[in-house]
Amino acid sequence: MVQSCVRKTGGSSGDFTCDGQSVDTSRHRCAASSERLVGADGMSIVRLQYQKRGISHQAASILLASWKSGTKKQYKTFYTRWFQYCSEKSIDPFCTTIETVIEFLAHLFRLGLGYSAINTARGALSSVGLIFDGFTVGCHPLVIRFMKGVFNLRPSKSRYVHTWDASIVIKYLRKLSPVKYLSLKDLTLKLVMLISLICASRVQTISCMKLSNMTRRRNSFVFTFSDLLKTCRPNSSMSDMVLKSYPPDRRLCVYIVLCEYLSRTARIRNKCDSLFISYVQPHKEVSRDTVARWIRTVMCSAGVDTTIFKAHSVRSASASKAKENFVPVDDILSKVGWSNVETFRKFYDKPVLNDDKYANAVLKLK
Repeated sequence: MVQSCVRKTGGSSGDFTCDGQSVDTSRHRCAASSERLVGADGMSIVRLQYQKRGISHQAASILLASWKSGTKKQYKTFYTRWFQYCSEKSIDPFCTTIETVIEFLAHLFRLGLGYSAINTARGALSSVGLIFDGFTVGCHPLVIRFMKGVFNLRPSKSRYVHTWDASIVIKYLRKLSPVKYLSLKDLTLKLVMLISLICASRVQTISCMKLSNMTRRRNSFVFTFSDLLKTCRPNSSMSDMVLKSYPPDRRLCVYIVLCEYLSRTARIRNKCDSLFISYVQPHKEVSRDTVARWIRTVMCSAGVDTTIFKAHSVRSASASKAKENFVPVDDILSKVGWSNVETFRKFYDKPVLNDDKYANAVLKLK
């Protein structure tokens, strides 16, 4: 159990005791103990703080489930940095002052971290339960003012100023035909990229597609999702993924490609429920990191600069291409799962990078 900390009556702002002992004799022990707790599970620190308040183990587990795995992973990084910082300064990480927190955030700023990363650190410290002047760390007026200063000095920027032209990848996918002559590797890569493009799906969503949640219809496949996805929210149902046939061009028909993939993998999947399995033995279920690598492989083969654009950029390329072809924004939001048009405009609605567009337009003038 993490030691309880009490402010000495009449002492200075940094004068605390830990279980009746002087902070000077226990600071290093507090910091070292905290660092060990962070090592295995970043949220163990938060659990202990809940238990100190008399919250049961089961209730604490439910509270911890409010943070998704990605958030926990991000928080763990800043828990470790906070404890290291306190250890170097001989400060108890649980018995400190708001001034120390501000100095820690300033330390992160000096290391070159931007607004988004420092804001994550702010959230991590808030989750630990540090309270000053009746405010949690994230809501303290000084911290709010500090974050405004960080934004003004080092504003957050979107990863991409522009996006790549989806037509480049579409032309490449056409070449991977007919599907019955493709290797299992090329067939897998083509199917993953087609789904990513036509659904603008996250890598996580694609990796969660399961045969047990698949319904085959005459001209389409419908996938429902039982896993918790990033877009899941209370009082909001998850949309099904519908993969329809595309009669205008069989080379780009995801229905045909999926039929071939299911036929080809039926005898090697060994009861694996995940739709996508490794195309090399032992043909097991693949992680979302593998799916992302597959998408980058196709992008690179098609000529997209993967040193700049990552797998997640497919969502922007797909949505921007749809808008360029006059698909209403409301339809794009509904298809991709964005509830806020500002999210689309800020992060995904990017001009398509095409250096020849202006020249081609000039040459077509009559």
